[in-house]
Amino acid sequence: MPSRINHIKLVTPNPGVVNAFLTQVCDIPEGWPLGENDRVVGPDEPLGPGGDMAMEAILEVRNVTGPGGYIAGDPVSRQFQIFKGEPADFWGICISTRHIEDVHQKAKARDIACTPITIADWNERDNIANFFCVVDGLTFEIIRVEPKTG
Repeated sequence: MPSRINHIKLVTPNPGVVNAFLTQVCDIPEGWPLGENDRVVGPDEPLGPGGDMAMEAILEVRNVTGPGGYIAGDPVSRQFQIFKGEPADFWGICISTRHIEDVHQKAKARDIACTPITIADWNERDNIANFFCVVDGLTFEIIRVEPKTG
């Protein structure tokens, strides 16, 4: 068995907001608290400033300075996308779902600014439906891999 990604550690000013996005909007299963928390974010509370987000705004936070990069991993072990840029940073977390339209709608309903859903030509077999959003300063990409038609 190859090595694989186990979990992601996040630091954010409002962890309850990010937890609510992941569990209430993206349908990631509820976990458990780590120590004491300021508050739990309810299912009807806004999670962001709302509005639409242009793809250019997402590209600005990447800080990519080079023309190329690498992908470490494969579709079975998951992937790291590695680009040249400074300062060193994590710029996005990708979540895969079968229900991208539902997640986009729920994110917008909770006042999370999102890019429109677009279709990217990924490989000879598949396209990727995707959108980006920023939740409490963290960039997320929500995707669905789908077979090409026609």
